[in-house]
Amino acid sequence: MRPTRRFWVLAALAVVAGAWAVTIGRPALLVGVCGVCAWLLAQQYRFLVALRGTAASLEVSQRCSTARTVTDAATYFTVTARAESAGSLALTVDADPPVAADGSVEPLRLEPGGAEARGTFEFSWPVAGTFGFGAPTVTARDRLGLFEQRLRPSAERPTVTVEARRPQTVHVGEGGDPITAGFGDHESGQAGRGLEPAEVRKYVAGDAVRRIDWKATARLNETHVREFTSQTDRETHLFVDHRAGTADGSPGESNLDYARHVALAFVDHAEESSERVGCQTVGDEGLTGVFEPRADMEHLRQIRRHLNAVTPTGAAESEAVGDRNAGRVRAPQTPTAPERVRATSQRLAGDGSAFASRLGPFFDRPDAYVRAISDRPLFRAVDAEPPRMAGVQWTVIVTDDERRTELRETVKRASDRGPVLVFLTPTALFEPGGLDDIDAAYDAYLDFEEFRRDLSTLSGVTAFEVGPADRLSTVLANAPDRRAVRQQ
Repeated sequence: MRPTRRFWVLAALAVVAGAWAVTIGRPALLVGVCGVCAWLLAQQYRFLVALRGTAASLEVSQRCSTARTVTDAATYFTVTARAESAGSLALTVDADPPVAADGSVEPLRLEPGGAEARGTFEFSWPVAGTFGFGAPTVTARDRLGLFEQRLRPSAERPTVTVEARRPQTVHVGEGGDPITAGFGDHESGQAGRGLEPAEVRKYVAGDAVRRIDWKATARLNETHVREFTSQTDRETHLFVDHRAGTADGSPGESNLDYARHVALAFVDHAEESSERVGCQTVGDEGLTGVFEPRADMEHLRQIRRHLNAVTPTGAAESEAVGDRNAGRVRAPQTPTAPERVRATSQRLAGDGSAFASRLGPFFDRPDAYVRAISDRPLFRAVDAEPPRMAGVQWTVIVTDDERRTELRETVKRASDRGPVLVFLTPTALFEPGGLDDIDAAYDAYLDFEEFRRDLSTLSGVTAFEVGPADRLSTVLANAPDRRAVRQQ
């Protein structure tokens, strides 16, 4: 119990009046002062009795309209207070919303004699994560405002899991064709359009042309297609790139949003199938999150929360570059392949011209680029992952196509340990104003598709494109004089 300022003012006046009565020798005034003091004690006693009854009957409940939502979506929070024996006390209920919640909660007031009060408040969530509401605080006051007491009633403390908003039109496929099976899904022992190659068989009428295995067809001199299957006894290692370039695109439809959508699909499937999943996120300065492969639910929830919370590292610099390049399709920087470096070095070695002599030193170390990329964040993360001793180890890399040499060498290193799935977001589909020049966008997409197919020719590697389905269809549909790219 805490006396209020009003109580102390009355008590001070009584003390002053008592001292004055003694000074001037007025016993009647002193009796009046004693009466005031007795009245204050009586009010204190009445407050304590009412408070005891209120604390025994007080019920406060807190409810959220949903336990899971997405960023910037509205969530409704309801507080209800009931006190059957509140009597002469006025109650004020103060809720404790998370700091990350965008909104406010007004105090809930239960006037003397009232039995119930309720309030509903709207919140939005600008950032992803899991946030919990605190315990409410109830302040009880008597009718005259002389005493007050704070109570901490037992009440549910709801939590809200906020996920990053996922894109609405997601394309995952090859050469403009969507894959027919859900990525991340698999059934043990069943062949079909999965993601892991299983066996080669002869072509039969009705098989999709894109499933033809051209290497086997050339070797066997007869058309063959490749079946795909998946195994339940596997361990998936997710590598999600969220460096500065993944900030391209509009809010909720950025490069990273589509990459996140794919990564979360694998986590969702692992939750249903009890698969072991590990995850590493890579920023411009290196690893930003490491989760060792496990299959328990809390582990998967931690991965999901982390993926929902990641943002492009160095995003401010990326936005500045994007503003300067607005309206133009950025041509991907395609580093020189090592085979071409070696071939050029050999040609220069047999050329005695002054030009060859000057240019030769730049090509006399054709493997130097491998050493140069060994410190790149994505390559370093994949290279450091230890191989699994038993079972199937899948590596899933989700990134963009800006750093092609690093990605190619990363994929080659990962394929030494087992099957590799690469999900690439084409830069051409995320450029600000990139579809203003449809021919340039189409050319950029063709360049990307050539790179994606080149990755898929590596042993044990399958590469898919990930991006906005509406933009991709626009790029392909508005080039009638060109033959649309299709997976062969």
